[in-house]
Amino acid sequence: MTVEGIIDRLSEFFSWLYYRRWERWELLAIAIAALVVLILMVRAHLKVAANAKRFRERSPIVGVRMAEHGRRH
Repeated sequence: MTVEGIIDRLSEFFSWLYYRRWERWELLAIAIAALVVLILMVRAHLKVAANAKRFRERSPIVGVRMAEHGRRH
């Protein structure tokens, strides 16, 4: 399959998505799925940030503590 064939298939697929008559429940399902993904991404980000903060607080490296102390003006 050539690159042109792949592009044609993709354009057909997105054209079908655009001109398709969507049912109300389909749009609701897409919105719920997007919301769930967004919530999971935010929770993962908050968890990583909390772990990083905990690491900085418990770090035995003096430079890490001094750098954190300097940030708290």
